[in-house]
Amino acid sequence: MDAGQVSFVDLPRKLAKEGHELMRGDRIKVYDFTCLPLNTMTLVRMMVKVLKRGIAIEFCAPKIVIEPDDGGDMFRLVAALDNHWRRVHGMKTHSSDSKPGRKPRLTQDQLPDIRNRLEASGATVASVAKTLGVGRTTLFDFLQRHREDAALQS
Repeated sequence: MDAGQVSFVDLPRKLAKEGHELMRGDRIKVYDFTCLPLNTMTLVRMMVKVLKRGIAIEFCAPKIVIEPDDGGDMFRLVAALDNHWRRVHGMKTHSSDSKPGRKPRLTQDQLPDIRNRLEASGATVASVAKTLGVGRTTLFDFLQRHREDAALQS
């Protein structure tokens, strides 16, 4: 795959979409650092992700190969750089099976209560949102998402 067509960060997703998911034992070859249009820490974080999945990384021009999970110096260096950056910037490290993104402010369990509140006399989206401690947009998006879910289930 040509680096000009897909970014390094999107590579695993793009390959999976085309039916060529990166698997343990695969190797990503980077022929030139200039083909990686991302900052160094993003590169390090991406490298840690693929290495932890058992995928080797080879930088061809400087002849550097980083093997995954072998406990080698290069793997430990990349992982240490990632951990250092996260500590310096106050980021928590998450397990690989954690769900990305912020926890939802509203859950599906609250949907019946929210609908009852909105059906009450004189209720507005703004007033219900305020009592729930969320913004109007958050409530509108939540209701829209569940409206679409109900339409799909019908």
